[in-house]
Amino acid sequence: MIINIKTLHQFRVGCGFFGVLFLFSGAMVQSAPGPDRYPYKDIGDGKMATEVVLTLVDGVAVDPEGNIYISHRSKNRIRKIDKDGIITTVAGNGKAGFGGDHGPALKATFNFPAGLCLDQKGNLFVADRNNHRIRRIDVAGTVTTVAGTGNPDMGGDGGPAVKAHLNYPSDLVCDGKGNLYISDRSNNRIRKVDTQGVITTVVGLGLPEFGGDFGPAVDAFLKYPFGIDLDAEGNLYIADRGNNRVRKVDTQGIITTVAGDSSHFFSGDYGPATRASLAYPTDVAVDPRGNLYIADRNNNRIRKVDPLGIMTTVMGIGKYEYNGDNEIASETTLHLPFVLAHHPDGKLIIVDRSHFRVRSMDLKTHAMATVAGNGKSWFRGDGGPGTGANLEFPSGIGIDSKGNIIFSDKMSNRLRFIDRKGFIYTLAGSGYQGNEGDGGPVSEASLYLPDAMVVDRKDNIYFISPQGPSKFVRKIDTQGRITRFAGSGVLGDTGDGGPAVSASFGVIQDLAVDGEGNVYLVDLTNRKIRRVDSRGIVSTLALEHWQKITDEEIHPNGIAINSSGEIFVSDSGSSKIRKIDRNQKVTTFAGTGAFEDSGDGGPAIEAGIRSPGGLTFGPDGELFIAEETSHRIRKINREGKILHVAGTGVAGYSGDGGPATRAQLKSPYRMVFDRQGNLYFSDRDNHRIRKIDPKGIISTVAGNSNIGWLQDGLEVRITVHNFP
Repeated sequence: MIINIKTLHQFRVGCGFFGVLFLFSGAMVQSAPGPDRYPYKDIGDGKMATEVVLTLVDGVAVDPEGNIYISHRSKNRIRKIDKDGIITTVAGNGKAGFGGDHGPALKATFNFPAGLCLDQKGNLFVADRNNHRIRRIDVAGTVTTVAGTGNPDMGGDGGPAVKAHLNYPSDLVCDGKGNLYISDRSNNRIRKVDTQGVITTVVGLGLPEFGGDFGPAVDAFLKYPFGIDLDAEGNLYIADRGNNRVRKVDTQGIITTVAGDSSHFFSGDYGPATRASLAYPTDVAVDPRGNLYIADRNNNRIRKVDPLGIMTTVMGIGKYEYNGDNEIASETTLHLPFVLAHHPDGKLIIVDRSHFRVRSMDLKTHAMATVAGNGKSWFRGDGGPGTGANLEFPSGIGIDSKGNIIFSDKMSNRLRFIDRKGFIYTLAGSGYQGNEGDGGPVSEASLYLPDAMVVDRKDNIYFISPQGPSKFVRKIDTQGRITRFAGSGVLGDTGDGGPAVSASFGVIQDLAVDGEGNVYLVDLTNRKIRRVDSRGIVSTLALEHWQKITDEEIHPNGIAINSSGEIFVSDSGSSKIRKIDRNQKVTTFAGTGAFEDSGDGGPAIEAGIRSPGGLTFGPDGELFIAEETSHRIRKINREGKILHVAGTGVAGYSGDGGPATRAQLKSPYRMVFDRQGNLYFSDRDNHRIRKIDPKGIISTVAGNSNIGWLQDGLEVRITVHNFP
């Protein structure tokens, strides 16, 4: 008897969290250590699965006992829903990355886990998609890599699978003989790992095209294949997503189309499946009677091809507004259904991806039920470890009195924070781009590309927001209310002596606050430093002295204030650091004006500082400089010497766990210190928040290699299909 990943029950998700390893197909896997059976209660472990927030799930599998496994992509974990409906974590520490092989699965690191399958021995296989690997969790709870080197490439056929290259593997199926089939999505192939660990290609020449029907499958073309399944006879079915078809490879290796006419459309019910239209089918599942079920994703339907080849819709009406669990599946709405699996109780398990639920359909009565997910969603890693979250161009950064690291996730139109446990949450912003919501709660306000920010001693937050060619400053008070603080939104240079909210500004580049609550704004366009006092009145600082600097190109960029109230401004135009004393006298504090990186170890006044950016003071009164275009951080100590702190000067990402001076940075932007002397900075173009501890060791505290603010599976206003 063939036992495939859908029959032994394959499951895909993308949001996993840590948890407890239980039984796979009756085989023993160790439970969590310690007295608490559910160590990850904060993400829902130990609760009814229907009460838990899931967001994106990319894989699903079901064992013979009826336990459901999902790859929780949004949490980079694999989770289990037992027969009583209780959810736990069986693999993954929640961080995005690669690590943990040959150790406990709960301590391992995954990166967008996708397709799942179980073999006859109860081993669980995971398509660790963005790690370009296939990993196995054995019945003892140990994780190992069984295929893939981690390099997104093609190669290795005929040799050991662990030395072969994969390219975004998306789904898996296990047969009853111990062979593992891989949907090697971006290699446009289906590959097989035999019982000796040798990998071969069984379908596809590698070009994203259509062709080859009625001939050998190895000579055919696929176009970004996703889900795969095997029937009881060993025929392989492929959701050939890019070709809007479902293909079949028989036991003789001959490929044919069994559903779809290539059109991205909905049509063809009650007629031959090969003349019907599909819209980006993402998964297939074959039941014991030979019925083929298709996740017709963009049509928001589940469709069935019976053994006679006739196509019908069994679930979904084409609309995506959630209408609950209906007694009749054909009247129930779906929103981008993604993956499927058969349950031994005669049910079809469906990942209703953008309704953020896992659902079941009784194949006899067609009654619907939700088995996991409460319909709510996390925002790109919220509620989990910071390194499991996606960021895009994090910019401003600050710290509050409780030690929370607050930063602007610029392209996500949100302010987010990392708590002292390292977990990340959204602090402000609904996710919609705009400047609405003043006077109301921050959770309902829209933000518009929030940039540099600062937190005052009372935990009020100030951040920069653009409006047309100008910028202004918004404020979040300690009650969670958002208001406009400075700037009318009109480009100009007026308003001194009056309310800051009525004044006009140019491009505000940075801001700082002193101990008395005065807020200082760097107006790049007008080449001025302006101050908003505690009454909200705006004035221009050191105007006379700035105007005397006529021999140089002034572009004020970053700003910081020391404990004595002296103001320091990075002048990226002249490659110098300026100092404004308490008498508003302006002097050059560092930099020769040479557009170069030079002078480390010597006097800062004699150093070359190429386009200095963000500034901050350390606990010892040292001035730290983020050199965005040099991809380095330097500091000026109390003796006036300039020293190298972080970055090799070559743009890139590397070095975590080692000396910051040997790490690669990419456009470090703004910085802040905590009370323990740790320096946090937005490594902007690496889409990460990083930390340098007092010993000079660098690490990442938020963000990973999965950038972007458009998550596959979530509704967006603009979508460009350009699959890698």
